[in-house]
Order: sequence, then C-alpha cells, then structure tokens
Amino acid sequence: MKALAYDAVMTPLGWLGLTAARRKLVRGLAGRVLEVGTGTGLALPGYPDTVTSVTAIDVDAEALERARRRRPDVELLHASVEQLPFPAASFDAVVSSLVFCSVDAPATALAEVFRVLRPGGELRMLEHVRAPSSGLAAAQDLLTPAWQRVTGGCRLNRDTFFLVQQAGFEVVRRVQRLQGMSELIMARRPQAGAGRRASGA
Repeated sequence: MKALAYDAVMTPLGWLGLTAARRKLVRGLAGRVLEVGTGTGLALPGYPDTVTSVTAIDVDAEALERARRRRPDVELLHASVEQLPFPAASFDAVVSSLVFCSVDAPATALAEVFRVLRPGGELRMLEHVRAPSSGLAAAQDLLTPAWQRVTGGCRLNRDTFFLVQQAGFEVVRRVQRLQGMSELIMARRPQAGAGRRASGA
C-alpha cells in the first residue's frame, strides 16, 4: 500500500483509538529503541523523553520520507526486519505496530529481533492476529489470500503470539481485544536461566 494511501486509511483508525494505542505501546520505554516496520512514522511522535534514541527501519523508501517529516531527529534506515543491520544486543527495546502481518518470514524476523535486543530487553508489539474463535479464524483464512493481494502482503490470520513464544521470548503481558483479533504483546529477551510467564488484562 502506497504511503499516502496508507496514511489516509490510518487517519480515521487513529481517531477511533489506534493513535492512543500506539502511545500506550511505547509508554515507559527508556534507553535505545528500535522500531521495525515504522512505515510513515505514525508511532514516532509518541515516544517518551526517557527514550535516549530511536532508530526506525522500513523496506519502503517513500514511507520513510514521510516518517522523516514526522520526526526529523530519528535515525531512519531502509532495511528489513528479516535482516537487521545491527550488532547483537544493540537495543534496550524493539517496537512493532501492525507490522508482522506483512512480514514474509516472521520466524526469521523475530530471531533477528531477539539477536539485537540486550538480555532483559523489551519487545512490544501491537498487531492484528488470528482470532481464537474457530469461526472467525476460518473467515480470516478464507479472506486472507484476496486481502493479501489488495494490501501488499497483509495476512489476517497470522498467529503472532505463538511465533513470539517460539522465538524464545518471555511473554510478560498479553492483551486481546476485538474478539482476540487485536493483540498487545509485551515480552522480554530472557536473562540467563529465566523462565516464562504470561498474563492478560
């Protein structure tokens, strides 16, 4: 989806609560943050002052130009989350907002996120995902092929929570909304010997 069209679609969703959700996603973060799939930078203005630096990547150069106008002080790079151009343990937190539905190799991407996070570093995700209801999930399965073509790769039926767990993250919070089709995931790269736990709200 072209950058201008994407912003046009996102504007009414922002009024309906997506802008507030993005601000909550980054609330309380500190240190060095990587935002993957930043798109046109809709989440960039919401970062708190406790974040010392934000690096944002996307595969769409046109979208990055719009992002630059929103936050000129942010380091913006043309790069893929499936092959991050950063050393291991470079960031205190990684953020994604409506990104992993369109990543071709999400397991590879999450392995890269795991690699660039420091031990104990946070992963925060706001994604639309596969519904827990079998009826809704079946509808998503049916719609996804056509939807993917129209939107440039978005999969309605991706089980992102399962992929995060499989990548080795410790899930510390999971919030499901819209009958489970929208999900907030807060996770960490474990410290050595740490276990896993998850809580909902």
